[in-house]
Amino acid sequence: MKEIEFHVGSTVIAGLDNQVQGDVIIGLHGFLDNAESLRPLAPYLDDYRFIILDLAGHGKSSHRPLAAHYNQVDYLQDLFAILAQNQWSNVTLLGHSLGGILCTLYAGLFPEQVKGVISLDSCGPLTKPEDTTAKQMRESVLSRYEKSRNRLRTVDLDKAVEARCMVTDTRSEDARKILQRNLTQDASGHCFWSSDPRLRTRSTVRLTEGQAENIMRQIDCPVLFTSAKTSFKQVEEVYSQRKQWFKQSRCAAFDGGHHVHMEKPDEIGPVIREFVDQL
Repeated sequence: MKEIEFHVGSTVIAGLDNQVQGDVIIGLHGFLDNAESLRPLAPYLDDYRFIILDLAGHGKSSHRPLAAHYNQVDYLQDLFAILAQNQWSNVTLLGHSLGGILCTLYAGLFPEQVKGVISLDSCGPLTKPEDTTAKQMRESVLSRYEKSRNRLRTVDLDKAVEARCMVTDTRSEDARKILQRNLTQDASGHCFWSSDPRLRTRSTVRLTEGQAENIMRQIDCPVLFTSAKTSFKQVEEVYSQRKQWFKQSRCAAFDGGHHVHMEKPDEIGPVIREFVDQL
């Protein structure tokens, strides 16, 4: 896959592009990941134009301006601009975790633009009760005030991989591939984080369950959810509670962790390909 860039206002959105002439599939990665996490699925989508984006502040994409922060709706705004600039319509959206949430949100807001959604180990937006609104907003303001931009400190990739694996169920080889794309290097060969530290601040406020349902019920296209049986996301359980929100959906379960699509692309890839071919 080749590197690609899109310009959305002052923000540069980077990504990977297989440059195939075919129907467009847009890939969106998970929180603190980048386009590299979806690369293992590319061989199964080789008859389609598969473009995997680095969300703003991740991977090789630029950071939000100094006074800005990272909200889900702004990622949707970026996606809308990229599709509009390139006159892409009737696209398929494929996302993992946060990326899967964004795919379903976009399909609910702009159902006329989306012909299919694949959501890997996520099933619609994360929600919180409305009586937590004040607490959420207070914690968000405090976390954003306290978080500064990147300080230039060198990064030891081996230690970073070890730290990532200690707090997630990601395999070390997969963590390394992802983290390498979140690093930049100076002329002396020293590595630094290229991802924006403001990504780790609290969301302003999450949708309520009712608000999430309202958006999900607007999705007209088929949706394929996948669940990872040892993942903390527990997508099978969430899907059982939410499946009535979707007009056409199913959930396929796989043995593995949250990044099972990297662990077992040979199992998940054909299922995704079959779903896309039938759209």
